[in-house]
Amino acid sequence: MADLHQMVAFMDELLDVDAIADYCPKGLQVEGNLEISRVVCGVSACMPLFEQAVENQAQMVLVHHGMFWDGDSKVVKGSLKERLRFLLSTNLSLVAYHLPLDRHPEVGNNAGIFDRLGLVDKSPFGRYKGTYIGCMGDLPEPLSYDDFQARVQGLFGSDGVYLPFGPGKVKSVAICSGGAPELVREAVERGADAYLTGEASEYVYHLAREEGIHYIGAGHHRTEKYGIMALGEKLRGEFDVDCRFIDIPNPI
Repeated sequence: MADLHQMVAFMDELLDVDAIADYCPKGLQVEGNLEISRVVCGVSACMPLFEQAVENQAQMVLVHHGMFWDGDSKVVKGSLKERLRFLLSTNLSLVAYHLPLDRHPEVGNNAGIFDRLGLVDKSPFGRYKGTYIGCMGDLPEPLSYDDFQARVQGLFGSDGVYLPFGPGKVKSVAICSGGAPELVREAVERGADAYLTGEASEYVYHLAREEGIHYIGAGHHRTEKYGIMALGEKLRGEFDVDCRFIDIPNPI
């Protein structure tokens, strides 16, 4: 068994949670079990994930997207009430890390994508409130756009948004997981051949076309799996607890 608060303190320090402002609580969101032997990890807090945690006899749920956001109503009703009722009645602890997990150079979402695409020469990318969330780098050898898209689709599937408006050969790639279409402008300024994020807004079609950059919206959910998986592996190694990643499908 591991102590919940020691585990949270470890993750807070690992992810350097005070280094970036966020718009949700960082770390512990609901205190349930204090003694942890099994953790269920997932991208987003939701009832199916909580139910899977109980079925797997977990005491803690660890996610990227938690339950509380600055813009939400402070009235506890509807789905929030039901989620809280379920967590409290089953004594499940809920822990969530949003932007600190996106930006971490080792276990972060963007670092995971960077490594899986086989990029090198990593540099910070995606400035937000005084710090960087994403990263960018180069392919060791330029790829044709078709080959690069095939590599991306091998990671995330073929049903994303693919706008092939950049050069015939792809060398420099900028990455910011999740919902960051606005950072395409920074990718253009930095000279990237391609920009990969999770979502696309309407305006990016013409912007990418006129600026001559490949734009890929590979899926918010799909681009934010790798961080929580890596963080779970860190917990497993540090505290000798069982960590299981459960993917609750989300097409967005």
